[in-house]
Amino acid sequence: MIIGVTHDQDRRVVQRLSVSTKVALGLPPNGDRNHPTKLDHFVFLRKKKSANRVGWEVDPELTEHYGDECRELHIMLIDDDIENVFPSSYAWWTATERKCWGDGTSATRRTAEKPAGEPWTTCGTGCPELASGQCKLGGDLRFVLANFPRLGSVCRIHTCSYRSIRQIHSALQEIQTFTGGRLAGITAKLTVRPEEATYFDRKEKRKKTSSIWALSLEVEGDDMRKLIVNLTENARLFAETRKLLGSGGKVFEVVENEQEQASEVAAEFYPAPLNGSATESTEAASPAKTTPDSALSNSSGETPAPGNVSRTSGGNGSGKPRVSGTPSSPTPDNSNGSAASSGFNQLRNEFLKAARRVARPRNKRSEKWLNGPVEAPSSTAILAA
Repeated sequence: MIIGVTHDQDRRVVQRLSVSTKVALGLPPNGDRNHPTKLDHFVFLRKKKSANRVGWEVDPELTEHYGDECRELHIMLIDDDIENVFPSSYAWWTATERKCWGDGTSATRRTAEKPAGEPWTTCGTGCPELASGQCKLGGDLRFVLANFPRLGSVCRIHTCSYRSIRQIHSALQEIQTFTGGRLAGITAKLTVRPEEATYFDRKEKRKKTSSIWALSLEVEGDDMRKLIVNLTENARLFAETRKLLGSGGKVFEVVENEQEQASEVAAEFYPAPLNGSATESTEAASPAKTTPDSALSNSSGETPAPGNVSRTSGGNGSGKPRVSGTPSSPTPDNSNGSAASSGFNQLRNEFLKAARRVARPRNKRSEKWLNGPVEAPSSTAILAA
């Protein structure tokens, strides 16, 4: 046991996973190409050592398996805490560091006086770096490839797309609604699809529309029975395995070297302005042209700790402080809000009833998994329904 290395200050085991595979919708500048290239399909990259730095190269094994035009792949979620599966925030990346990051209300910024970061009150609307395009939305989805499961490391896809961040975060919330908080072990389909988007061209000072390629996360099934199996079977296996192994109380982290990620993210998502244009590149546009979506809307992010480490206690987020600030959003029309809420609750109740009928628990322990109350968060990394 080494406090600070294998265990935290409370003597809990710290499980640290590295990122070994990168899935991307674009490529950084390379050779004669001095600008990022947007793609309409996934590319699979692995780490490589070159000169005095670590970079990424195409993974031939994954590329051969998924093909050159892959637009959907099945993934397995790794934790119950959304902020550990899909951390998101406003971020200002340079080629060497993440200079500033925040949740749209407050931020942490590295300064000459405090290189580790100090509180910064201007975040979101009113931030000059956000207005100039130096700061952007950012989200990292961490997962395991369902066809290439690997223990000890994870895959990651980074996006600066407002729409992709919103759709992935909303999908994770919806899955948790139907599973009673579970995410770990659930197999979902990550897709990229063409969508219409509106963005503001700062050079021409007017709004434009364009087709973009946005990410979404789905759990599918040919019928209700298969959908329920996809939502519950792997999650139940994860829950039972973690109980048998006594994994309750462990601290789960995904760790990346900030300097390595800075050079990668800055090159692909923060290119130098061309001809003085300050338009931002936030979504994967048509491969023929790179056209940004309007990404100055607020996103559902929170301020992470200094350094690029996401942490949760016991896989349920109970040990991680939450940011109190709530990102602003357009005021919805609530004229039918109560009716919509009632309809959603009825749909969820019908879904849970169907789940209990078709899941066919094999033993009392499985029956308790479906019908029992939620257990205390510290007992397991997977919430019990």
